[in-house]
Amino acid sequence: MSIQPNESVELLEIVPIGGRVGAEVRGVRLSGELDAPTLDSIREALLKHKVLFIRGQEHLDDADHEAFAKLLGELYSHPTVPTKPGSQSILELDSQHGGRANAWHTDVTFIDAYPSASILRSIVIPATGGDTVWSNTAAAYDSLPQELKVLAESLWAIHTNAYDYAATFQLKGEAARLYGKTFAGI
Repeated sequence: MSIQPNESVELLEIVPIGGRVGAEVRGVRLSGELDAPTLDSIREALLKHKVLFIRGQEHLDDADHEAFAKLLGELYSHPTVPTKPGSQSILELDSQHGGRANAWHTDVTFIDAYPSASILRSIVIPATGGDTVWSNTAAAYDSLPQELKVLAESLWAIHTNAYDYAATFQLKGEAARLYGKTFAGI
């Protein structure tokens, strides 16, 4: 799908890269000042493909990252984990300092008014590994047999931030208490 938003913007190209999830967006320089047609095209692509990859955005710093994100909606910060100093909502994951997301998770969906999207900006990409895997739960639900849809619709779940990520690291004692206090607010 190629879209020409207007004469002042390069050709915006949306290239699907997966069967049910993912597309690469080409021909755009992200900023907090994108024109409405370009932003509308990005929103439409996000709704359709669920995950967008926009390469070549090395010019973005934290402020530019947040300015672009604000175009898509209200910014949310994690309610218990401190944001990166100097930012409104950036949660820095730096594996050099132990920060990583290495378990299946959703981003801040345990609050009442959860964000519609998360925006990740990779600063350093390892030559190998460091993969991030995405899923399209809407497509998964749509693919269920009717009987399983009925079952799923009758179930209840408690969605909380108290998921035991610490169990993966087997924290104990004071370290586990501090982790729980920071991450899960318990």
